[in-house]
Amino acid sequence: MPKRVFKFYQRNRVVNINLNILAAGFLAIALAKFPIMLIGNWIGTEYKFLIAIIAYFVDTIFDVVAYYALHWIANHWNPHGHLPEQKKRPKSRQFVHDATRIQAERIALVPIFIIIGPGGMWVLDRFYGIQHSWAFVIAFVCAIITTRIIHTFWGYRSGTFKDTVDFMIDDDFQIGRDLSKETDREIQETAESKETDEVTG
Repeated sequence: MPKRVFKFYQRNRVVNINLNILAAGFLAIALAKFPIMLIGNWIGTEYKFLIAIIAYFVDTIFDVVAYYALHWIANHWNPHGHLPEQKKRPKSRQFVHDATRIQAERIALVPIFIIIGPGGMWVLDRFYGIQHSWAFVIAFVCAIITTRIIHTFWGYRSGTFKDTVDFMIDDDFQIGRDLSKETDREIQETAESKETDEVTG
């Protein structure tokens, strides 16, 4: 079962991209919460807007590093042969190009993220008296979920979430086209072509 679940995770891009971004985002929040608390206390809790801006940049650093690592595991690490070889992939699905394209689409959603994340953090801290580190957690979780929904619809339209399906099926569990039948047909056509050449030769 774990092997099948991992195969599903690797082959279904809408699943692994969203799970990776959510995991990277939540991990970044967990890692950034304590530093943000320390930074906020150090510069002074009265500088609420500045703390919100710093929180955004600290969170972004953790998020990007975590996402690139998770993207490689999901779409390029191939211990069981579930995915096509790197050299057989189009340029758009090479690791750096693929992961950076997704990050570029996320960057396009930054204005929405900033309004909900740092903006929401400032509002919670300024008007509701929520301690800045917890205001960070609440607002940034809301920002991640909102941008995930928007990015999912956009990713389907842009083709970013299109599955990598050009690989052989090695068991009864598959996602995408079954290329084994196509391969059988190609072998048969090649054999028939050789027979024709022998007869005409």
